[in-house]
Amino acid sequence: MNIKTSVRRVAFQNTFMLPGMDKAHAPGEFDVQVVEEPLNVMWEGYHRTLTIMITSGAFTEAIAVTETALDEALANDSQAAQRPASST
Repeated sequence: MNIKTSVRRVAFQNTFMLPGMDKAHAPGEFDVQVVEEPLNVMWEGYHRTLTIMITSGAFTEAIAVTETALDEALANDSQAAQRPASST
């Protein structure tokens, strides 16, 4: 079985939460590792079996996350970064 693993780097400019996290995480750059297994079909195809985001700081942790949840968190972060700061 040929399992494919790919890594991409994502960046958050603001604190963020993902499903399964018990507290907000500080902004920064994070590696996202995706593991895919081949489908048993006549053409080349893969099924995503795991997506994890590796965080570091005082300690390293791996957070299982869906691609949808990660994309939503990144979109929310991008929108928050584009909003002008309110002056009081």
